[in-house]
Amino acid sequence: MIKMKRYLTGLLAGLFALIFMRCADVKPQAFSDYTKYYEQGMEQFKKKRWEKAIQSFNLVLLNSPGGELADDAQYYVGESYFQKKDYLLAISEYQALTERYSYSPLAEDGAYKIARCYYNLSPRYQRDQTNTERALQSLQEFLDSYPQSKYRSEVEEKIRDIRNKLARKNYESGVLYIKLQEWESAIIYFDNLLATYYDSQWAIPAKLDKALCLIHLRKFEEYETLLGDLQAKEDLTARKDKLMVLKRALDKEQKKIQKEQEKKSPQ
Repeated sequence: MIKMKRYLTGLLAGLFALIFMRCADVKPQAFSDYTKYYEQGMEQFKKKRWEKAIQSFNLVLLNSPGGELADDAQYYVGESYFQKKDYLLAISEYQALTERYSYSPLAEDGAYKIARCYYNLSPRYQRDQTNTERALQSLQEFLDSYPQSKYRSEVEEKIRDIRNKLARKNYESGVLYIKLQEWESAIIYFDNLLATYYDSQWAIPAKLDKALCLIHLRKFEEYETLLGDLQAKEDLTARKDKLMVLKRALDKEQKKIQKEQEKKSPQ
């Protein structure tokens, strides 16, 4: 009986030792696995196999969410969606990078790519500009967070492009009201443009068309002030045709006033 107990004790001890050794072997194997997934992901990414790359990088995150390759894997999940032009999904993945791995050297790239995604989602000026406004906000926030960024000049260029697009949206709305001869409504849009997008390429056209509205509203003093200020500050050589339109409109309106006064005067 005693021998049997000793035999069982030795057998259990051997089993525990074997289990311990196997468990000890698992740790380096796990490290090897997620490294392998990352390498597979990079290979698939280079071959533009975006879906397979996403799967591999997600396996890295699943097996080692806090490992040294986790931030890289998270970034490349976003990059894969970006390359697929699935910009909303890309934004979600880049946000995960900037929030979970804010310490990562890739956090700046992720923040920049969030703004790029919104920029790419921005439609033509005729359509709803919600994503355009989000892009502008994201780009400005990026510059606030990374004022010395390597992307600075590119971001500033995109901000100018977006401001011009939003300015044109206002400008074209004003032009539409001019066609309807709704002069005061047109001025509202031109004034909004000049207040918000004063540095855009649509600022001078907005001032000239506002001047036309002032003529039709017979606000001649405001017209003279606006045009005089514009001529003093800007080179209007390339806008001679528009200046002629204003001159003809002014002459026509003044003649209409003269005729109205003649009709009112006693015969």
